[in-house]
Amino acid sequence: MSKQSDYQLVRALGHGAFGTTFLVSEKATGKECAWKRITIANEHDRQMAQSEVEMLQRVRGEFLVSFLGSFEENLEFFILMEYCDQGDLRKFLNDLKERNETISEDA
Repeated sequence: MSKQSDYQLVRALGHGAFGTTFLVSEKATGKECAWKRITIANEHDRQMAQSEVEMLQRVRGEFLVSFLGSFEENLEFFILMEYCDQGDLRKFLNDLKERNETISEDA
């Protein structure tokens, strides 16, 4: 089972209503992944985090971020996911729009 000390924090990637996402590197392998950290203030927060994990475990696909694992430590819940170095889809589309570029459906 993973624990917080297994990972080296690289940098923050973003934050949302339920947590902050970081780029981390697994100390043993050097593998980079995205790590969402959710503070657990009450049982409702824990249930929301667990629901997100259950959803990530159920949905899999070639074009979806892979779920790598999760753990809870010191009233924080951590969700490990595949790191996408080009950012998320919204960022990708906004970058295309700013450059007045399009992409074919076959890309």
